[in-house]
Amino acid sequence: MKKINILRILFVIILGIIAFFALSNPKKVETNLLKAFFSNGAKDEVLVDLSGKYSSNINVLFESENLELLEKAREHFEKQIDKKSFVVEKKDVQKTLDFYKKYKNNLLSDNDYKLLKSGDFERVSQNALDNIYNPFGFSILPVEEDPFYLFTDFLTELGQAGIAGTINGKYYEVINLKVDDNLSLSPSLMNKEVAKLIKLQKLYNNKELNTYLTGAPVHAYYASESSMNEINLICIISTIFVGGLIFWYFRSLKILIPVLLSLALGMGTGFCVTSLIFSSIHILTFVFSTTLIGICVDYSFHYLMECDIKKIIKSLTVSMVSTVLALLILSFSGIELLKQISVFTSTGLVTVYLFVILFYGLLPRQSSKHIFNFKFDKRILVIFFLVIAAGLYKIQFNDDIRTMYKPSKEMLNAEKLYQTVTGKNSNTSFIIVNGGDLQTILEKEEQIGEKLSDNNIAYYSLSRFVPSIKRQKENQQLVKELYDKKLSVFSEFLTQTDIKNLKMFNQSVIPQDVFQNVNQLKEFVIDKNNSIMIVYDLQNPEIIKGIPDVRYINLTKEISGGIKNVRIAVLKILSPIYIILYLILGFIFSFKNAHKIIFPSVLASLFAISAVSLFEPLNLFHILAIFLITGFGLDYSVFRYNGSKNSSDAVFISCITTVFSFSLLSLTSFQLISSLGFVLALGLLSSYILSLALISKDFDEARETI
Repeated sequence: MKKINILRILFVIILGIIAFFALSNPKKVETNLLKAFFSNGAKDEVLVDLSGKYSSNINVLFESENLELLEKAREHFEKQIDKKSFVVEKKDVQKTLDFYKKYKNNLLSDNDYKLLKSGDFERVSQNALDNIYNPFGFSILPVEEDPFYLFTDFLTELGQAGIAGTINGKYYEVINLKVDDNLSLSPSLMNKEVAKLIKLQKLYNNKELNTYLTGAPVHAYYASESSMNEINLICIISTIFVGGLIFWYFRSLKILIPVLLSLALGMGTGFCVTSLIFSSIHILTFVFSTTLIGICVDYSFHYLMECDIKKIIKSLTVSMVSTVLALLILSFSGIELLKQISVFTSTGLVTVYLFVILFYGLLPRQSSKHIFNFKFDKRILVIFFLVIAAGLYKIQFNDDIRTMYKPSKEMLNAEKLYQTVTGKNSNTSFIIVNGGDLQTILEKEEQIGEKLSDNNIAYYSLSRFVPSIKRQKENQQLVKELYDKKLSVFSEFLTQTDIKNLKMFNQSVIPQDVFQNVNQLKEFVIDKNNSIMIVYDLQNPEIIKGIPDVRYINLTKEISGGIKNVRIAVLKILSPIYIILYLILGFIFSFKNAHKIIFPSVLASLFAISAVSLFEPLNLFHILAIFLITGFGLDYSVFRYNGSKNSSDAVFISCITTVFSFSLLSLTSFQLISSLGFVLALGLLSSYILSLALISKDFDEARETI
């Protein structure tokens, strides 16, 4: 048996073994964007969990001038919600009232607590009288049970009164839907359920009633649907274009079969090896890695246009080895996403390379026409250097994750209306409170709460629903002092029996474990030693400074900071990558000429990001595009330098098809994809032009003497 046949059999056996072990233990595809950047340590885990907990819910907002119609619409809508996919977060007003009434003298609003603690009993008494005589005033309990409106103030402050909001003569009701945990792990299933909600929403829109959906899953649905439709159209157009170009060149479409087979093997092997090494595969790994494996199309084109492996084996090998070694540096970045991209792409490239050199020899020789070998004058470099100089002078970075997605006008207006109705500012932050036990945690929360209230900062916390035992007893004492000094003011509203009953209130405290049976309160608990405080519009976190074992988290800033760290880590890797590439090329082709091979890719990368920086700040994904530009561009230069006569045709077809596809991506409505598509199209076209301008005929002749 020939050696080549043994190698073919061995290749198939190895791929089969890899596929067997990978597919017998399938790994989850991770869709949480944050887990691509935050995966190191407990702090990152808290950040990711917080983001997931408070960004995976859906809100249904009803608006009408007719309160009765509004309440009926909410009730009917709620009945039609799939309870297997969504949990309706209900606030059982009567149950809350019955529970808190037992301990009403233990509970004070922040405002009443401050007034009573400062001894301003007169102000509390006057506020109560103003409410009694106000025709629009209301009380949750009868005056003989809550003469100073302390209980009413407490529940109103928590938003527990159960009264529909009114703004500019319109009534509003809200349904909060908590997404099932299993559903949130599957983007495809999530989108199906959101689509049902959107269909249901449209049924409740008419002249008298408006219904809005808000929340991250709704944004994700619209973004993914729009992007998917656009990408499907782009795939169809790109396939037609590539197929037409190949048919024009080879007069046959049969060669598409081995090309597509090689790509399928490359992506399949990359996926299998990555799943064997990592516990899960991030969705962004597919986005970048499958794009990188597009380099493999070059391998097929170069063979099919030459049909003699001996003439291209050196160029093919140099291209593969240099690209793979450069990508392997990503494994040392310390970033999970970059490690996965490194493994996925490297194994995919090696697989396609081996498939081409082992199996393409079985294909019949292909006839083709020669394409004109374009030339570019070196004076074109002046344009590139001018753009690079201007772009680098103006360069700025924007790591804010919100700039990577722009919602539609309708969704933006719905979110603003929801914030106005609920009072939940979009600038939400969190305070993680650590303590040895529940009472320590509650007491720390109350310390923080006082500082927040003094600065008019709205917040929610476990301690607001269940005060510490220390605070409950303090509240009881303050209420007792208030009754002793001011109950006589209410003599015309209260009988002596009422006064006697009020002064003899029950002084028991709320059980410590009450939160364990109330879902709403469980949301504030991380574990037995940590709790979460939700804070709205806190501009100066320094006001909570001095309280030990407290961590302030602004999700937007933390996420942006994490993305910035990844961006910096990627930028630091670029120099070692280019040094390694130079050493490899120098060892193979001589150091005298290595810089001429690598220079077009370096210059094209600089040109692409400089051109973009003239119009907008750069983000992480622009920087990641440099790896793609380098990989493709180096391929162009290596074959331009060391390839055969037909290599120029292969490089041209590879370039024009790739640039065409990425140019179409730049037209998509999803900003992340469009910006990535634009910078790649510009960078790859520049790489091709620069390889023609810098690797000249004289250089070709010099190469032949080596």
